[in-house]
Amino acid sequence: MKRIRIVGAAAAILVGVALAAVIALSACGGDKASAEHGEPGFVFQDADVVIDLTAEVMEWEVYPGETVEVWGYNGTYPGPEIRVTEGQNVRVNLINNLPEATTVHFHGLDVPNDQDGVPGITQPDVQPGETWTYEFVAARVGTSAYHTHSNTAQQLAKGLFGFFIVEPKEGSDYDREYALGLHELSGLYYTINGVSFPSTLDANLLQIKEGERILVRLVNMGAQAHPMHLHGHQFLVVNIDGNTMPPNWKQNTVDVAPGQTVDLVVEGTNPGTWTFHCHIVPHVTNRGEYPGGMLTVLDYEDHTSYFEEQQAAAAEAGE
Repeated sequence: MKRIRIVGAAAAILVGVALAAVIALSACGGDKASAEHGEPGFVFQDADVVIDLTAEVMEWEVYPGETVEVWGYNGTYPGPEIRVTEGQNVRVNLINNLPEATTVHFHGLDVPNDQDGVPGITQPDVQPGETWTYEFVAARVGTSAYHTHSNTAQQLAKGLFGFFIVEPKEGSDYDREYALGLHELSGLYYTINGVSFPSTLDANLLQIKEGERILVRLVNMGAQAHPMHLHGHQFLVVNIDGNTMPPNWKQNTVDVAPGQTVDLVVEGTNPGTWTFHCHIVPHVTNRGEYPGGMLTVLDYEDHTSYFEEQQAAAAEAGE
């Protein structure tokens, strides 16, 4: 059995599910289990992937000198990337250490109805100090996400989301891969994977070499659209919302709507250091100051540019 565990509580309460999950999961060889929430149902006898997600409040540095309160999972904003293989049985244990109720919704994944994480419709809210367990088969390949679905306007704005990636059994042939989460933190900061420029150059630098093909996964978990533009290249849009696009669909700017995922492929054909950013100008500022926000770069490792020269000069001056 392959088990993947992301840091969290050592134990979680396995939760019963309703009739739809009984039918779906019993086919996987489920056992009856007692549950603290809802009616007893079936669970996997032997889940392939076990993930603990602890929702909690934390302090977070968005860019140098700017620290704010965020709500995240397992001590990070966004939450830890969950990566599984097509067809695996997945168990996610939510531990709620927030000051209010929460749930987890698996955005873009086709899960049984009672695993959808919507309070009042598919499950009750998970109160502070409580746990809840979700189980489903990762049947759909592609880029998806997970996020809160309780008090969503406030909790999602505070940072409760993360990537959920289902890889094909046959693997992929890309030289490198990057996942970039687009978000407006509390309506004040425009972030890529939880940080704003210049911190993006450390956390989210896209590196490539001439002749390589890299996959860039984008997910927009904010409330605004973000047209992401790459300088110096035409990229291939290969997948939107986990659905394969027609071949040779080329763009240099792709508008990523709220809740949307976009996979694009960049080919290393034009050496240099190239800006990759949201093309709504206020979104590349920090409190109105440019540059900032949703801005990073695509940097060729086998090419020395003005960017590297400036970095080297700054490092030398600091010694």
